Amino acid sequence: MDADLTARLDFSRWDEPAADGDLRELLTGWLRYQRHEFQRKLRDLTPERMAEWSIPPVELSVLGLVRHMQQMEHIYLTWGLGGGERLEVYGDDDYAGGSAETVDIDVRLYLDEVARADAAVAAVAATDSPGRGHGMPLQAALIKMIDEYALHSGQAHMLRFAALGEMIR
Repeated sequence: MDADLTARLDFSRWDEPAADGDLRELLTGWLRYQRHEFQRKLRDLTPERMAEWSIPPVELSVLGLVRHMQQMEHIYLTWGLGGGERLEVYGDDDYAGGSAETVDIDVRLYLDEVARADAAVAAVAATDSPGRGHGMPLQAALIKMIDEYALHSGQAHMLRFAALGEMIR
């Protein structure tokens, strides 16, 4: 990955969010935490290893998960909450697509989508307010995204170990 992308990523370990606060603080705190854990799976991987289908016959890579999460951020948060045009950058080719040559573009698209998603979340008045795109309340959209990240972080963890050929924590 190029230096400006690496600078946008924090690979340090974080503590889990505090269990106090209102519902919005709890949900956004857990979303930030789950995003961070997902992004940590990118460390130590070359572009080739990031794009590798490291557990045959599964056609899935860490990069495929990055591409998928870009789409989920858009569908559930950016467009889902903010409305406007619904875009599927990768269509059905999110999981299996991408290559070492597209790593920088794909990671940049993902990080930029996260920033737009955060702005969409901040613009919603209350946790029970419906999204302007999908109509789902903010709280449901945040729970859905926390679930997406929990699932795909686990997959990325195993794919990362397989691509590296060792368990580097």
